[in-house]
Amino acid sequence: MTVDLSRLDVPLPVVEAEACFLAAAARTHSPSDRLACLLDIQLERHPELLATEADYPGFAQWVADREADNRRAKEAK
Repeated sequence: MTVDLSRLDVPLPVVEAEACFLAAAARTHSPSDRLACLLDIQLERHPELLATEADYPGFAQWVADREADNRRAKEAK
């Protein structure tokens, strides 16, 4: 029986990112920070899980409008 080792190959940037996230998780005492680091690894492995601008059409403009409203309100004070 032969095993196709190419299926196990992981690009170096992915390995480096995961090592960084694992090191950060090891340095913290916060359970929520550890969970966030593990979530970062999951998102690194599966970028298709991330939302894109195409998932929320018009949202970027909505945020820009709210920021402009906020800036105008601060300047009016």
